[in-house]
Amino acid sequence: MAAMQGSATGKPQFGPWLIEQVESGKYEGLCMIGNDIFRIPWKHNSRKDLGDDDVKIFKAWAVVSGKINEHPNDKAKWKTNFRCALHGLKNFKMLEDHSKDQDDQHKVYRIIRPQNHQEIQSVEPNQLPFISDLYTAANYMTEEMEQELLSQVETMDLNHQHRETQPWETCSQQIIPNITPYSDVQSFQNNTPPPDQQLYTALCDLEISINYRRTEVLKTRLCSPLVQFHYQCDPSELRGQPIHFPSTEGLIDQTQIHFTKRILDSIQRGLQLEVNQCGIYGFRQDKCNVFVSTSDPSEIQNPEPRKLNQNTRELLLSFDKYIRDLKEFRENRQGSPDYTIYLCFGEKLPDGKPLEKKLITVKIVPLICRELHERAQMDGASSLRNENISLQISHNSLFDLINSLGFPSVA
Repeated sequence: MAAMQGSATGKPQFGPWLIEQVESGKYEGLCMIGNDIFRIPWKHNSRKDLGDDDVKIFKAWAVVSGKINEHPNDKAKWKTNFRCALHGLKNFKMLEDHSKDQDDQHKVYRIIRPQNHQEIQSVEPNQLPFISDLYTAANYMTEEMEQELLSQVETMDLNHQHRETQPWETCSQQIIPNITPYSDVQSFQNNTPPPDQQLYTALCDLEISINYRRTEVLKTRLCSPLVQFHYQCDPSELRGQPIHFPSTEGLIDQTQIHFTKRILDSIQRGLQLEVNQCGIYGFRQDKCNVFVSTSDPSEIQNPEPRKLNQNTRELLLSFDKYIRDLKEFRENRQGSPDYTIYLCFGEKLPDGKPLEKKLITVKIVPLICRELHERAQMDGASSLRNENISLQISHNSLFDLINSLGFPSVA
């Protein structure tokens, strides 16, 4: 009961508080399901069968954190505050996302126990390796940041609400209001779209894959404003969600193994990825050269390799530019906008060679960009043009296929 007082005893640390709630058995659907693995009910706020028990844990955190006074009846805000507190910690890792399951919407997390047994704490801006003024209240990933992209999405009329588009503003000029996250968007212009048309993705949701030439050695999805690609370094030097480059175990080509190891041995802290309301940034921390491209290297004419400078924060993908390009794409005034980030460690990129021939590549897909791109395509946007299509189909090809499969012939 003391933890529930919040304002009387002071705001508790979210990590220990959440573990205590999981172990208490007081919340339906919130429980341990394995060694340091637990599940959290994550029912969408637009569901008609949403009950008090489905949001009980979110409301409890709103109470102890004092946010309940600001949003006494706003279930979406309770969930937002809870999610931001959870994702702001490096001591919880999401293993499974079943938030779209129709019958049992939930997420599965692992507790990452600190080795020094210190109290679980969130990552504060002044603990980050970038220069301090980059992490002012306007730049650090907080619960307000995601509204930046959401406000731009609304001007694109993705829910078919016909209205005048507002002028585009640069990222530095915009003020970030309070947020309703993508996973909790109930409406655009107070009109709730069907469940299959809602945005389920958060701004810092990323799909990341690592390839050693043609072999995919790692693929994961995570939600974190900071991601650290590393190989060999002191864990205390890591900030954000760590991604360790896999070993060369499983590779067959001995020459490939030799040169891949040479690159890996030059990687310590590697590269840190930052996601904020303006875009995605890279910060190379080692002597190992890292090259970047936001276009498929095989489709670039007259490629010019772009190397990231060491100890320099560099923009890899601008959300502002992506939204402008997506608007042009949706109105069929240009081709499909680029949003995938390709990183190559130890070799130039792009240089005219196929991506699958590179020794170590990382592919980063911001899922909000993919989802908005798919929404635009559902609205009719396409990079295909009639003059570029020349179908080569025999008039009898369907009948040939039927006969080849042994089905009865059609008279």
